[in-house]
Amino acid sequence: MDENTLIHKLLEVFAYKNEYQLQTSNIQPQDMYVLERIYFNEKMAVKDISKQYSIPPSTMTGIIDRLENKKLIDRLRTNKDRRTVELITTQQGKTAVEKHIKEDKVFSKNFFNTLDHDKKEKLKELLEELINNVNKEALFSLD
Repeated sequence: MDENTLIHKLLEVFAYKNEYQLQTSNIQPQDMYVLERIYFNEKMAVKDISKQYSIPPSTMTGIIDRLENKKLIDRLRTNKDRRTVELITTQQGKTAVEKHIKEDKVFSKNFFNTLDHDKKEKLKELLEELINNVNKEALFSLD
């Protein structure tokens, strides 16, 4: 299999993961990504999420509205600056992220366990090297 085909086959596997987790959580992948960031940081300002993760403010507003409507996050105004809105996960949001993390672990375990132990360890080593060395800005360069 050539490199392009390999990449596309891997993308299909991860697209399946996203579709599966959308079905089990009813949360869009990008929404879950933001919910996870809030969960792991415990509290985050909207502007910080937008800046830190390169999510346009208009997109961020839609994501926050969806998460709030599903009662997965709460918006808090700070006393220091009433214009600043901080986000925290609700108990329901925490439960959704924790379920998602468990599914991620099951997926990863089953994904890598399709290989015998030595091949699995070698693949993980190679993937780690690849991730550490890849230059995202150069991925679409024709040079």
